[in-house]
Amino acid sequence: MIWNTIYGRQELVQTLQGALEARQIAHAYLFYGPDGIGKKTIARVWATALNCTGAGQKGCGVCAACRKALQGTHPDLHWLQPEGKSLKIDQMRQLKKLAYLKPREGKYQVFILEQADALTAEAANSLLKVLEEPPPGSLFILLAQHPALLPATVVSRCQVFAVPRLDPPNMARLLQQRGLAAAEIDEITEWAEGIPGRALAMSDQTKWRTYYTEAVEVLRALTDGPVSRLAAALAEREELDIFLDALTLVLREVLLRQTVGTLTKHEQHLSLLAESWSAQACIAALHEVLFLQQSLQSPVNKRLALEKMLRNMKEVSETDGNGSRHSL
Repeated sequence: MIWNTIYGRQELVQTLQGALEARQIAHAYLFYGPDGIGKKTIARVWATALNCTGAGQKGCGVCAACRKALQGTHPDLHWLQPEGKSLKIDQMRQLKKLAYLKPREGKYQVFILEQADALTAEAANSLLKVLEEPPPGSLFILLAQHPALLPATVVSRCQVFAVPRLDPPNMARLLQQRGLAAAEIDEITEWAEGIPGRALAMSDQTKWRTYYTEAVEVLRALTDGPVSRLAAALAEREELDIFLDALTLVLREVLLRQTVGTLTKHEQHLSLLAESWSAQACIAALHEVLFLQQSLQSPVNKRLALEKMLRNMKEVSETDGNGSRHSL
């Protein structure tokens, strides 16, 4: 059963399964939550179950319709992603043309809009007209990190689900399946804050090492690089939240080295940073990263927020975090 891939969200799964059994299907759904929470997995499972042709509970995962949907080859399943930074009016016009056609193989044509909170105003208005008079046989799934960025009129026409974070026991069980040691599971569970995508990225040692190295390079670049250019580059990257976790870890390790002389497996990276980052500067920088992480939970200009964080961090690195300039 494909429902098992929506790990640790039994209440959400039961709600969707109950809607299928009762044949009470809305014409539009909005699933929202932070990056890595599992919105795309939920959308894929729901879209697949809606057109499942297997006997018994829908979402069998083995019938021809399920296999096509999971492989991305079902003709009635359409994924829309932003072109550049936004979902544009031309994409909505194409959606409208398809939405008024009959499904080719399944019961529903399903349109999944990734990053629906990136709809332009014109595109959102175009989508609203479809949602106000939904074509029979068409169903819409909107995915968003910040639903407040969507027009209230669009949200009001959707059945809305806040995707819950995984609790620590479920997160630990998920990581146990990756064969991690108990100490690693405890550390990652704490850092991931209930976001499975973040936890899985951190459990991938090659991927996590890349983020860690990039965080070290950013801290080095602050001493002589243009902050605005660095902020612009970071704003464009995917999985910014995981990068910020790595940045936090680097700062904590430098802080430990400065205060108690603790050595880590990353000592070769930290020795140079320790020359320019005092304990006070690390503490001040950690506050800056935490403030940015909290800010990103709401709609903000990501580039400007990053630039503010980096400028403040650059200043504290040059003043020891307490207003005293480094001696040269």
